[in-house]
Amino acid sequence: MPVRDGVASTRETRRFEKANALPRVRIIALTCFSSDEYRHNAFAAGVDMFLVKPIRMKNLKAILDMNPDEVVSL
Repeated sequence: MPVRDGVASTRETRRFEKANALPRVRIIALTCFSSDEYRHNAFAAGVDMFLVKPIRMKNLKAILDMNPDEVVSL
């Protein structure tokens, strides 16, 4: 069983980045949860992109190849 879920991990990552003056890393949520509430919570925690499974590997590769400095929260 994981210690924390993806939303909590994202929140902690963003807190750590800020506390240590680190550059923001790109975080992409890939989940089976598609509710508006879960999506809202993910973006509020600091997720940059929110994807719901299933996703085609070809599409995922294109997303991962994107320049993180050019990605705006979707």
